[in-house]
Amino acid sequence: MQVRIESLASGGAGIAKIDGKVYFVTGGLPEDVLDIKVVKDRGRFAEAIINEIIEPSGQRVEAPCPVFSQCGGCQLQNLEYEAQLSQKENILSETLRRIGGFDDIDIEPIKASPEHYGYRNRVTLSAFFYSGMWHIGYNQKRSNRKVKIQGCPVSDGLIEAAIGRLSYVLSSIGDPSYSLDKVHISSNGQSSYITLVAKQGRRADSLNVLIKHLKRYEDTENVSVLGQREVEFEYECAGFKFLSRPSVFAQANYSVNLAMVETVVEWSGSDGNDRVLDLYSGTGNFSIPLSRRALTVDAVEINRSAVNLAKRSAQLNKVENIRFHISASAHYIQELGKDNNNFETVVLDPPREGAKESLIGIAKLSPAKIIYVSCDPATLARDLKSLADLGYELTSVRPFDMFPETSHIESVSLLSRA
Repeated sequence: MQVRIESLASGGAGIAKIDGKVYFVTGGLPEDVLDIKVVKDRGRFAEAIINEIIEPSGQRVEAPCPVFSQCGGCQLQNLEYEAQLSQKENILSETLRRIGGFDDIDIEPIKASPEHYGYRNRVTLSAFFYSGMWHIGYNQKRSNRKVKIQGCPVSDGLIEAAIGRLSYVLSSIGDPSYSLDKVHISSNGQSSYITLVAKQGRRADSLNVLIKHLKRYEDTENVSVLGQREVEFEYECAGFKFLSRPSVFAQANYSVNLAMVETVVEWSGSDGNDRVLDLYSGTGNFSIPLSRRALTVDAVEINRSAVNLAKRSAQLNKVENIRFHISASAHYIQELGKDNNNFETVVLDPPREGAKESLIGIAKLSPAKIIYVSCDPATLARDLKSLADLGYELTSVRPFDMFPETSHIESVSLLSRA
Protein backbone atom coordinates (compact mmCIF):
# COMPACT_ATOMS: atom_id res chain seq x y z
CA MET A 1 0.00 0.00 0.00
CA GLN A 2 1.37 3.41 -0.98
CA VAL A 3 0.81 6.41 1.31
CA ARG A 4 2.07 9.96 1.79
CA ILE A 5 2.92 10.99 5.36
CA GLU A 6 1.14 14.21 6.39
CA SER A 7 2.42 14.82 9.93
CA LEU A 8 3.69 13.13 13.09
CA ALA A 9 1.73 11.60 15.97
CA SER A 10 2.67 12.21 19.59
CA GLY A 11 4.81 9.06 19.80
CA GLY A 12 6.76 9.97 16.68
CA ALA A 13 4.98 7.74 14.13
CA GLY A 14 4.08 9.24 10.76
CA ILE A 15 0.39 9.86 10.02
CA ALA A 16 -1.16 8.97 6.66
CA LYS A 17 -4.86 9.00 5.73
CA ILE A 18 -6.68 6.99 3.07
CA ASP A 19 -10.48 7.10 2.68
CA GLY A 20 -10.92 8.47 6.19
CA LYS A 21 -8.74 5.80 7.81
CA VAL A 22 -5.62 6.82 9.72
CA TYR A 23 -2.38 4.86 9.39
CA PHE A 24 0.36 5.30 12.03
CA VAL A 25 3.60 4.42 10.26
CA THR A 26 6.66 3.71 12.40
CA GLY A 27 9.61 5.65 10.97
CA GLY A 28 7.49 7.69 8.57
CA LEU A 29 8.35 11.40 8.26
CA PRO A 30 6.27 14.30 6.91
CA GLU A 31 6.30 14.39 3.07
CA ASP A 32 7.60 10.80 2.77
CA VAL A 33 5.97 8.69 0.06
CA LEU A 34 6.09 5.12 1.31
CA ASP A 35 5.07 1.59 0.55
CA ILE A 36 3.81 0.28 3.91
CA LYS A 37 2.78 -2.98 5.53
CA VAL A 38 -0.06 -2.99 8.07
CA VAL A 39 0.90 -4.92 11.22
CA LYS A 40 -2.18 -4.15 13.35
CA ASP A 41 -5.59 -3.17 11.97
CA ARG A 42 -7.81 -1.63 14.62
CA GLY A 43 -10.76 -0.63 12.46
CA ARG A 44 -10.75 3.16 12.19
CA PHE A 45 -6.95 3.23 12.34
CA ALA A 46 -4.05 0.88 11.73
CA GLU A 47 -0.38 0.55 12.69
CA ALA A 48 2.11 0.00 9.92
CA ILE A 49 5.81 -0.32 9.12
CA ILE A 50 7.78 0.80 6.06
CA ASN A 51 8.33 -1.69 3.25
CA GLU A 52 10.06 0.82 1.00
CA ILE A 53 10.75 4.55 0.88
CA ILE A 54 9.51 5.48 -2.58
CA GLU A 55 10.16 9.21 -2.28
CA PRO A 56 12.01 10.44 0.83
CA SER A 57 11.00 13.63 2.55
CA GLY A 58 13.19 16.65 1.92
CA GLN A 59 13.36 16.95 5.72
CA ARG A 60 15.10 13.60 6.14
CA VAL A 61 18.66 13.65 7.44
CA GLU A 62 21.20 10.98 8.35
CA ALA A 63 20.89 9.92 12.00
CA PRO A 64 24.33 10.12 13.70
CA CYS A 65 23.63 7.37 16.25
CA PRO A 66 24.75 3.91 15.04
CA VAL A 67 21.83 2.20 16.83
CA PHE A 68 19.12 4.76 15.98
CA SER A 69 17.12 2.25 13.95
CA GLN A 70 16.96 -0.10 16.95
CA CYS A 71 17.05 2.10 20.06
CA GLY A 72 13.83 3.39 21.58
CA GLY A 73 15.50 6.38 23.23
CA CYS A 74 15.24 8.72 20.21
CA GLN A 75 12.56 8.79 17.54
CA LEU A 76 13.47 11.82 15.41
CA GLN A 77 17.20 11.83 14.72
CA ASN A 78 16.43 11.34 11.02
CA LEU A 79 14.28 14.53 10.88
CA GLU A 80 15.95 17.94 10.58
CA TYR A 81 15.73 19.97 13.79
CA GLU A 82 13.54 22.85 12.55
CA ALA A 83 11.01 20.29 11.29
CA GLN A 84 11.06 18.57 14.69
CA LEU A 85 10.12 21.86 16.37
CA SER A 86 7.32 22.54 13.90
CA GLN A 87 5.86 19.05 14.35
CA LYS A 88 5.97 19.33 18.15
CA GLU A 89 4.04 22.60 18.00
CA ASN A 90 1.45 20.92 15.78
CA ILE A 91 1.18 17.87 18.05
CA LEU A 92 0.60 19.99 21.15
CA SER A 93 -1.95 22.21 19.42
CA GLU A 94 -3.86 19.27 17.94
CA THR A 95 -3.86 17.37 21.26
CA LEU A 96 -5.23 20.36 23.16
CA ARG A 97 -7.94 20.75 20.54
CA ARG A 98 -8.87 17.08 20.24
CA ILE A 99 -8.78 16.06 23.91
CA GLY A 100 -9.21 19.37 25.70
CA GLY A 101 -11.58 21.15 23.34
CA PHE A 102 -9.33 24.22 23.19
CA ASP A 103 -10.01 25.39 19.63
CA ASP A 104 -9.04 29.05 19.99
CA ILE A 105 -5.96 28.99 22.24
CA ASP A 106 -2.83 30.48 20.65
CA ILE A 107 0.17 28.37 21.55
CA GLU A 108 3.44 30.27 21.69
CA PRO A 109 6.32 29.20 19.41
CA ILE A 110 8.27 26.35 20.96
CA LYS A 111 11.45 27.28 22.83
CA ALA A 112 14.25 25.46 21.06
CA SER A 113 17.13 23.82 22.89
CA PRO A 114 20.44 25.64 22.31
CA GLU A 115 21.97 22.23 21.61
CA HIS A 116 20.08 19.34 20.05
CA TYR A 117 22.93 16.88 20.59
CA GLY A 118 25.11 16.58 23.69
CA TYR A 119 22.46 18.18 25.90
CA ARG A 120 21.32 15.40 28.24
CA ASN A 121 22.68 15.72 31.77
CA ARG A 122 20.96 12.62 33.16
CA VAL A 123 20.38 9.08 31.82
CA THR A 124 19.22 5.75 33.20
CA LEU A 125 20.52 2.61 31.51
CA SER A 126 19.68 -1.06 31.88
CA ALA A 127 22.39 -3.67 32.46
CA PHE A 128 21.97 -7.03 30.72
CA PHE A 129 23.91 -10.19 29.86
CA TYR A 130 24.14 -11.13 26.19
CA SER A 131 26.56 -13.25 24.10
CA GLY A 132 28.72 -14.15 27.08
CA MET A 133 29.23 -10.64 28.50
CA TRP A 134 27.50 -7.74 30.24
CA HIS A 135 26.30 -4.62 28.44
CA ILE A 136 24.44 -1.39 29.20
CA GLY A 137 21.78 0.16 27.01
CA TYR A 138 18.21 1.23 26.38
CA ASN A 139 15.05 -0.61 25.37
CA GLN A 140 14.62 -1.34 21.70
CA LYS A 141 11.85 0.48 19.83
CA ARG A 142 8.41 -0.74 20.93
CA SER A 143 9.97 -3.57 22.95
CA ASN A 144 11.35 -4.53 26.34
CA ARG A 145 14.34 -6.13 24.63
CA LYS A 146 17.60 -4.24 25.06
CA VAL A 147 20.01 -2.61 22.65
CA LYS A 148 23.63 -2.29 23.76
CA ILE A 149 25.36 1.06 23.49
CA GLN A 150 28.90 2.37 23.92
CA GLY A 151 27.88 6.01 23.74
CA CYS A 152 24.82 8.25 23.36
CA PRO A 153 25.01 11.29 21.05
CA VAL A 154 22.27 13.24 22.85
CA SER A 155 24.13 12.94 26.18
CA ASP A 156 26.80 15.43 27.17
CA GLY A 157 30.45 14.54 26.68
CA LEU A 158 31.05 13.57 30.30
CA ILE A 159 28.17 11.08 30.27
CA GLU A 160 29.29 9.77 26.86
CA ALA A 161 32.75 9.08 28.28
CA ALA A 162 31.28 7.38 31.37
CA ILE A 163 29.08 5.16 29.18
CA GLY A 164 32.09 4.13 27.13
CA ARG A 165 34.13 3.31 30.23
CA LEU A 166 31.28 1.38 31.86
CA SER A 167 30.73 -0.60 28.67
CA TYR A 168 34.42 -1.51 28.54
CA VAL A 169 34.63 -2.53 32.22
CA LEU A 170 31.41 -4.54 32.19
CA SER A 171 32.46 -6.48 29.09
CA SER A 172 35.06 -8.27 31.23
CA ILE A 173 32.39 -9.76 33.54
CA GLY A 174 31.43 -13.22 32.35
CA ASP A 175 29.09 -14.23 35.18
CA PRO A 176 25.46 -14.18 33.91
CA SER A 177 24.17 -14.09 37.52
CA TYR A 178 26.00 -10.84 38.35
CA SER A 179 23.81 -8.52 40.45
CA LEU A 180 23.87 -5.27 38.42
CA ASP A 181 20.42 -4.13 37.25
CA LYS A 182 20.51 -0.43 36.30
CA VAL A 183 22.90 2.50 36.07
CA HIS A 184 22.03 6.16 36.70
CA ILE A 185 24.50 8.73 35.32
CA SER A 186 24.32 12.50 35.83
CA SER A 187 26.55 15.40 34.85
CA ASN A 188 26.87 18.91 36.25
CA GLY A 189 29.09 20.08 33.41
CA GLN A 190 32.33 19.50 35.33
CA SER A 191 32.16 15.79 36.19
CA SER A 192 29.95 12.75 35.75
CA TYR A 193 28.34 10.98 38.71
CA ILE A 194 27.24 7.34 38.65
CA THR A 195 24.89 5.29 40.81
CA LEU A 196 24.76 1.53 40.31
CA VAL A 197 21.57 -0.32 41.20
CA ALA A 198 21.68 -3.96 42.34
CA LYS A 199 19.03 -6.44 41.24
CA GLN A 200 16.02 -6.79 43.50
CA GLY A 201 16.82 -9.04 46.44
CA ARG A 202 20.58 -8.65 46.04
CA ARG A 203 22.72 -6.75 48.54
CA ALA A 204 24.12 -3.36 47.57
CA ASP A 205 27.60 -4.41 48.69
CA SER A 206 27.61 -7.17 46.03
CA LEU A 207 28.69 -4.40 43.63
CA ASN A 208 31.59 -3.13 45.75
CA VAL A 209 34.29 -4.84 43.65
CA LEU A 210 32.90 -3.16 40.53
CA ILE A 211 32.88 0.17 42.39
CA LYS A 212 36.58 -0.18 43.27
CA HIS A 213 37.43 -1.00 39.66
CA LEU A 214 35.51 1.97 38.24
CA LYS A 215 37.07 4.38 40.73
CA ARG A 216 40.45 3.78 39.08
CA TYR A 217 39.35 5.80 36.05
CA GLU A 218 38.69 9.54 35.90
CA ASP A 219 35.62 8.96 33.69
CA THR A 220 33.90 6.89 36.39
CA GLU A 221 35.58 7.86 39.68
CA ASN A 222 32.43 9.46 41.19
CA VAL A 223 30.55 6.19 41.56
CA SER A 224 28.42 4.65 44.32
CA VAL A 225 25.69 2.05 44.85
CA LEU A 226 22.05 2.80 45.60
CA GLY A 227 21.43 1.71 49.18
CA GLN A 228 24.82 2.82 50.39
CA ARG A 229 26.04 6.41 50.69
CA GLU A 230 25.10 7.69 47.24
CA VAL A 231 27.37 10.20 45.51
CA GLU A 232 26.03 13.78 45.44
CA PHE A 233 26.81 16.75 43.24
CA GLU A 234 26.02 20.44 42.94
CA TYR A 235 24.69 22.38 39.95
CA GLU A 236 23.33 25.88 39.34
CA CYS A 237 20.01 27.14 37.99
CA ALA A 238 18.56 30.67 37.94
CA GLY A 239 21.27 31.96 40.26
CA PHE A 240 20.71 29.24 42.88
CA LYS A 241 22.78 26.22 43.84
CA PHE A 242 21.11 22.82 43.93
CA LEU A 243 22.17 19.47 45.36
CA SER A 244 21.22 16.25 43.61
CA ARG A 245 22.02 12.55 43.20
CA PRO A 246 22.00 10.43 40.03
CA SER A 247 19.06 8.29 41.22
CA VAL A 248 16.79 11.26 42.03
CA PHE A 249 14.69 12.76 39.24
CA ALA A 250 15.85 16.07 37.77
CA GLN A 251 15.21 17.77 34.45
CA ALA A 252 17.61 16.45 31.83
CA ASN A 253 18.46 19.62 29.88
CA TYR A 254 19.97 22.44 31.96
CA SER A 255 19.47 25.21 29.38
CA VAL A 256 15.84 24.42 28.65
CA ASN A 257 15.06 23.84 32.33
CA LEU A 258 16.37 27.35 33.07
CA ALA A 259 13.96 28.78 30.47
CA MET A 260 11.08 26.85 32.07
CA VAL A 261 11.99 28.06 35.56
CA GLU A 262 12.16 31.65 34.33
CA THR A 263 8.72 31.25 32.74
CA VAL A 264 7.16 29.88 35.94
CA VAL A 265 8.65 32.69 38.04
CA GLU A 266 7.56 35.31 35.48
CA TRP A 267 4.01 33.97 35.23
CA SER A 268 3.63 33.71 38.99
CA GLY A 269 3.73 37.51 39.01
CA SER A 270 4.47 37.40 42.72
CA ASP A 271 5.48 40.74 44.26
CA GLY A 272 6.67 39.43 47.61
CA ASN A 273 3.21 39.25 49.20
CA ASP A 274 1.85 36.06 47.60
CA ARG A 275 1.59 32.58 49.04
CA VAL A 276 2.63 29.94 46.51
CA LEU A 277 1.84 26.22 46.61
CA ASP A 278 4.27 24.05 44.62
CA LEU A 279 2.94 20.52 44.07
CA TYR A 280 5.07 17.56 42.90
CA SER A 281 7.97 19.83 43.84
CA GLY A 282 10.85 17.33 43.57
CA THR A 283 14.23 18.74 44.58
CA GLY A 284 12.98 22.34 44.60
CA ASN A 285 13.44 23.10 40.90
CA PHE A 286 10.65 25.70 41.01
CA SER A 287 10.18 26.18 44.77
CA ILE A 288 13.59 27.70 45.42
CA PRO A 289 13.54 30.23 42.53
CA LEU A 290 9.91 31.14 43.39
CA SER A 291 10.95 31.89 46.97
CA ARG A 292 12.80 35.00 45.81
CA ARG A 293 9.52 36.73 44.85
CA ALA A 294 6.97 35.06 47.15
CA LEU A 295 5.98 35.70 50.74
CA THR A 296 5.94 31.95 51.40
CA VAL A 297 6.21 28.77 49.34
CA ASP A 298 4.76 25.43 50.43
CA ALA A 299 6.55 22.63 48.55
CA VAL A 300 4.88 19.21 48.44
CA GLU A 301 6.68 16.06 47.28
CA ILE A 302 6.18 12.37 48.09
CA ASN A 303 9.82 11.33 47.49
CA ARG A 304 11.64 11.69 50.81
CA SER A 305 15.11 11.76 49.22
CA ALA A 306 14.07 14.59 46.90
CA VAL A 307 12.62 16.59 49.80
CA ASN A 308 15.78 16.16 51.87
CA LEU A 309 17.88 17.41 48.96
CA ALA A 310 15.52 20.36 48.46
CA LYS A 311 15.80 21.31 52.14
CA ARG A 312 19.58 21.24 52.00
CA SER A 313 19.58 23.27 48.77
CA ALA A 314 17.37 25.87 50.44
CA GLN A 315 19.82 26.06 53.35
CA LEU A 316 22.74 26.32 50.91
CA ASN A 317 21.05 29.37 49.35
CA LYS A 318 19.95 30.82 52.72
CA VAL A 319 16.29 30.53 51.69
CA GLU A 320 14.04 30.57 54.75
CA ASN A 321 10.50 31.13 53.41
CA ILE A 322 9.84 27.59 52.07
CA ARG A 323 7.96 24.95 54.04
CA PHE A 324 8.66 21.43 52.81
CA HIS A 325 6.06 18.66 53.11
CA ILE A 326 6.61 14.95 52.45
CA SER A 327 3.23 13.88 51.09
CA ALA A 328 1.32 12.80 48.03
CA SER A 329 0.05 16.02 46.47
CA ALA A 330 -3.59 14.88 46.21
CA HIS A 331 -3.63 13.88 49.89
CA TYR A 332 -1.97 17.11 51.00
CA ILE A 333 -4.53 19.22 49.11
CA GLN A 334 -7.39 17.35 50.76
CA GLU A 335 -5.95 18.17 54.18
CA LEU A 336 -5.47 21.81 53.19
CA GLY A 337 -9.10 22.08 52.17
CA LYS A 338 -10.24 21.26 55.68
CA ASP A 339 -8.58 24.40 57.07
CA ASN A 340 -9.68 26.91 54.40
CA ASN A 341 -6.10 27.63 53.33
CA ASN A 342 -5.61 30.18 50.56
CA PHE A 343 -2.87 30.51 47.95
CA GLU A 344 -2.56 33.16 45.28
CA THR A 345 -0.66 30.79 42.96
CA VAL A 346 -0.51 27.02 42.60
CA VAL A 347 2.33 25.48 40.57
CA LEU A 348 2.24 21.79 39.66
CA ASP A 349 4.71 19.62 37.77
CA PRO A 350 3.15 16.13 37.87
CA PRO A 351 4.55 12.93 36.35
CA ARG A 352 3.51 11.75 32.89
CA GLU A 353 0.23 10.39 34.30
CA GLY A 354 -0.91 13.93 35.08
CA ALA A 355 -2.65 15.34 38.15
CA LYS A 356 -6.22 14.04 37.79
CA GLU A 357 -6.62 13.25 41.51
CA SER A 358 -5.45 16.73 42.59
CA LEU A 359 -7.52 19.00 40.35
CA ILE A 360 -10.74 19.30 42.38
CA GLY A 361 -8.73 20.03 45.51
CA ILE A 362 -6.70 22.69 43.69
CA ALA A 363 -9.85 24.41 42.44
CA LYS A 364 -11.34 24.40 45.97
CA LEU A 365 -8.31 26.36 47.16
CA SER A 366 -9.40 29.02 44.62
CA PRO A 367 -5.97 30.36 43.64
CA ALA A 368 -5.92 33.34 41.29
CA LYS A 369 -3.41 31.51 39.06
CA ILE A 370 -2.55 27.91 38.27
CA ILE A 371 0.74 27.18 36.47
CA TYR A 372 0.80 23.64 35.05
CA VAL A 373 4.16 22.19 33.94
CA SER A 374 3.65 19.13 31.76
CA CYS A 375 5.71 16.45 30.02
CA ASP A 376 2.75 14.79 28.26
CA PRO A 377 0.33 16.63 25.92
CA ALA A 378 -2.48 14.07 26.31
CA THR A 379 -2.72 14.14 30.10
CA LEU A 380 -2.16 17.91 30.01
CA ALA A 381 -5.14 18.37 27.68
CA ARG A 382 -7.31 16.15 29.88
CA ASP A 383 -6.36 18.03 33.05
CA LEU A 384 -6.70 21.50 31.50
CA LYS A 385 -10.21 20.55 30.35
CA SER A 386 -11.08 19.54 33.92
CA LEU A 387 -9.70 22.82 35.31
CA ALA A 388 -11.72 24.75 32.71
CA ASP A 389 -14.85 22.91 33.87
CA LEU A 390 -13.91 23.89 37.44
CA GLY A 391 -13.89 27.59 36.62
CA TYR A 392 -10.43 28.35 35.23
CA GLU A 393 -9.53 29.95 31.90
CA LEU A 394 -6.51 28.81 29.92
CA THR A 395 -4.66 31.99 28.96
CA SER A 396 -1.17 30.93 27.80
CA VAL A 397 0.68 27.80 26.66
CA ARG A 398 4.45 27.86 26.11
CA PRO A 399 6.11 24.64 24.80
CA PHE A 400 9.77 23.77 25.38
CA ASP A 401 12.00 21.32 23.53
CA MET A 402 13.49 19.64 26.58
CA PHE A 403 14.35 16.49 24.59
CA PRO A 404 15.54 17.22 21.02
CA GLU A 405 15.72 14.24 18.66
CA THR A 406 12.83 12.59 20.56
CA SER A 407 9.05 12.95 20.35
CA HIS A 408 8.72 14.24 23.93
CA ILE A 409 7.17 17.68 24.49
CA GLU A 410 7.39 19.80 27.66
CA SER A 411 5.13 22.81 28.20
CA VAL A 412 4.06 25.37 30.76
CA SER A 413 0.41 26.50 30.83
CA LEU A 414 -1.11 29.44 32.69
CA LEU A 415 -4.69 29.42 33.92
CA SER A 416 -6.54 32.25 35.64
CA ARG A 417 -9.69 32.12 37.73
CA ALA A 418 -12.62 32.96 35.44
